[in-house]
Amino acid sequence: MIIAGLVLGLVAFITVLRLLEAEGAARHIVSTAQQSIQVITDPDLSDLDKERQVRRASLSLFGSFLKIAGIGAASLGATVLVIWAGAALGFYTVDAVLAVAMDWRFLLGSTVGAVALWILLDRVGGRSPAPTSRDTGEVPYGPMEQALHDFAFASPRRQRRLGAIETRLFRSRIDPEHAARPVFITSLPRAGTTIMLNALAELPEFASATYRHMPFTLAPLLWGRIAPLVQKTAERGERAHRDGIEVSGESPEAFEEMLWLAFWPDHYGKDRIQTWSADQFDPVFADYFRTHMAKVVAAKPGARRYVSKNNANIARLPLLDAICPDATVVIPVRDPRAQVASLMRQHARFLDLHAREPFGRRYMEGVGHFEFGAALRPIDFGTDRPAPAREEIGTDFWLRYWIDAYEHVLATAGGNAVFVDHDALCVAPGDHLPLLAEAIGAEDVREITGLAAKFRAPAPLPELDHASPRLLDRALSLHGVLRQRALAPTVTPLRKETFV
Repeated sequence: MIIAGLVLGLVAFITVLRLLEAEGAARHIVSTAQQSIQVITDPDLSDLDKERQVRRASLSLFGSFLKIAGIGAASLGATVLVIWAGAALGFYTVDAVLAVAMDWRFLLGSTVGAVALWILLDRVGGRSPAPTSRDTGEVPYGPMEQALHDFAFASPRRQRRLGAIETRLFRSRIDPEHAARPVFITSLPRAGTTIMLNALAELPEFASATYRHMPFTLAPLLWGRIAPLVQKTAERGERAHRDGIEVSGESPEAFEEMLWLAFWPDHYGKDRIQTWSADQFDPVFADYFRTHMAKVVAAKPGARRYVSKNNANIARLPLLDAICPDATVVIPVRDPRAQVASLMRQHARFLDLHAREPFGRRYMEGVGHFEFGAALRPIDFGTDRPAPAREEIGTDFWLRYWIDAYEHVLATAGGNAVFVDHDALCVAPGDHLPLLAEAIGAEDVREITGLAAKFRAPAPLPELDHASPRLLDRALSLHGVLRQRALAPTVTPLRKETFV
């Protein structure tokens, strides 16, 4: 009878929780907290507006906490009433009930039973889970995961401290030699950096940051142990760019910029990002960076070298040389017509996504991807141009940006820079991959050559409507100079110049 009484008490507890809509109250608390973090981190709001909105959110949260506390008290009261009634009828004593209730076997069984009962009631009642952005496939995180990311993004300094704690905890696993000869993949977005990262990170020799390290990317060893306990395993699916590249929890990704955000916040203005120079060398940052690289390598069994993709690294090539003189910087270059057309498509896509999914913008800004949509903050390559209005971001804007970026790259790239003609690589990967393997000092040329199937011949070149002929000519001329710097076999297969 004791077990029967406890089970009835558990049923009463769950029944009251559902009748008083405890789940809805909890979701409201999470949603309000997320909105508060969004307001605090919104660069477009004034401090006065932030204060007003956060004050309103605080009052709402206080009311919600009172509500959830009342629901909890009512649920516990129902349980106590059921158990007391059984004791009053002489079925058992209260002391005997407490002894059974505190036994670990009952605690484990009742927890599993409560979860199963909740799910069963959902299905019987025809209730479906609350809609989340996960259903869109564009922002693959539910409310609780979004709240966790918002917490992580809210304080880069917290990320730094967590990384420092991790270094002390895992010092025996961190081999400084694994920070030697890193490979940094960088270029303007849409130049083929992602496919290059995916290819190299697949090799046993190389390790890269992965989605498993999110959102505490500066502590890959520590969070790598905790994440499986608190996060769902991400299923493979197409990423938000909708460019055919699929990602999962184990996929490599460009999270290195979060480290630069944590140490160099003054470089990130509201409408632009400033470049770095070699004379800004900071030994504290350099040591932290190289330790971080070694930790990423330690997180992948058997790996010996670090590889990353970070498009913003084109803004700091001299400083990278100073920090990692033994590094190889791989710079893919792509025909400006194809790249600008792709930049325009992605900017339009993310403008739409950020308007519908505010977390999408917070995510991009949190990981330092200020490349598209409402999160766009162009790198100032020394032109001092005023920030463009939204309606001014068209073909000519992206052409100028392309020219500014690669003129800066040519002016600042050191002897460790390896230019790769992305279009030629995709046409004949078997000819170009051995050259890349040699350039980066890969251990096994055959392993890299075996990645040829990952590359697909590019589509016909698009026409750039409304492009300034002068700007387009400058871009094409600059592209020719870049191609002359690129790796090339004795005979380079050229793509047929077809247009659509």
